[in-house]
Amino acid sequence: MAGFNILTVTQITTYLKSYIDENKKLSGIYIKGEITDFKPNFYSGHFYFSLKDSGAEINCVMFRNYAERIRFMPENGMSVIVRCDLSVYQKACSCQLYVYDIQPDGIGAKHLAFEQLKAKLESEGLFDEKYKKNIPAYPEKIGVITSANGAALQDIINVLTRRWPVAKIMLTPVSVQGEDAPAQLLSALNKQDSFIRPDVIIIGRGGGSSEDLSAFNDEKLARAIFSCKTPVISAVGHETDFSICDFVSDLRAPTPSAAAELSSPDINSLRQAFDDNIEWMRDVIERKCDKYADFLNKQTSVKLKNFTDKFIVKHQNKLDILTERMQILFNNQILKKEYLFSSALSKLDSNNPAKILAKTICRVEKKGRKIVSVSEADIGDSIEIYFGDGMLKAEITEKKEGGTSF
Repeated sequence: MAGFNILTVTQITTYLKSYIDENKKLSGIYIKGEITDFKPNFYSGHFYFSLKDSGAEINCVMFRNYAERIRFMPENGMSVIVRCDLSVYQKACSCQLYVYDIQPDGIGAKHLAFEQLKAKLESEGLFDEKYKKNIPAYPEKIGVITSANGAALQDIINVLTRRWPVAKIMLTPVSVQGEDAPAQLLSALNKQDSFIRPDVIIIGRGGGSSEDLSAFNDEKLARAIFSCKTPVISAVGHETDFSICDFVSDLRAPTPSAAAELSSPDINSLRQAFDDNIEWMRDVIERKCDKYADFLNKQTSVKLKNFTDKFIVKHQNKLDILTERMQILFNNQILKKEYLFSSALSKLDSNNPAKILAKTICRVEKKGRKIVSVSEADIGDSIEIYFGDGMLKAEITEKKEGGTSF
């Protein structure tokens, strides 16, 4: 074999790999095909599969750092478009695709992830009506999980102030969109359920795009809502928007305002019902008294002296006893209803937003302009603080950002 250049297997596979890797046309390419032989490695986190069409098939690998970024789980038979590099697996001297992005062909990845998670949780029974908890009729504390600066919170406060002002609103402010939103929502829900312990929890936000609402499609959040001991009302987006939270919560409201209505009774309707009950009791007692009075009058017309006198005395005494008992019952009911009504009015007055504002709220201005966020002021700025009884001027010496629960 003298004069021949003899190569080792490693040398030829190395040459092939280098030749292909240096070809820029084979890097960052998009390939369409059908997934087959999909084998996720749950230990390493890598995805191994093949991509095929009617004429050929090629092996693919997607390493863990890329696999963690996709929003859906690939499945056999799924038509996809992958972005990848072509290279050689030297040990077997085989060409394969090193994939770093997968997109469904013809359907969005987020929508597919939503449908997959929905089907998964539904198959586990998390949407079953038998697990739904009843919403309390007369809540004393209503937990709210939403943005402190969003319109959703103002809608909830306005409705509850009008319908059921005796309830306390327990707010845990969170970010409702972005990468940090799912973790904040989960933490707030655990805090409400374990420590604040309201009678019912409203979780949600105003409307937005599907991307804006994606935080409410988180699997961990959905399972936390299902396990929550407190009844949960989901109020995410508008009437046509649905999230995973809507399906797993105890009650779905189309808007935050609707959630506030569903969580509270109408105090004006209760007052009317209270007045109607008193009127009904008065009518019942009057009819009873008239009935026995008519009966007694009829008996007095009987001319049988001894029998008549005894009969009249007997029923007159019975009427007197019944009248006295009815009067006592009526007075007791009136006193009881007056006490309940007085307590409700006292509680209503103690929760009067105007009084609370007068005690706890001030207005802050900088250079004549009202500021409502820490981000609008800096250290060294001069500010004016207006209270109900006067004004203070101050200079900012320290600044800390972050939400506040109350």
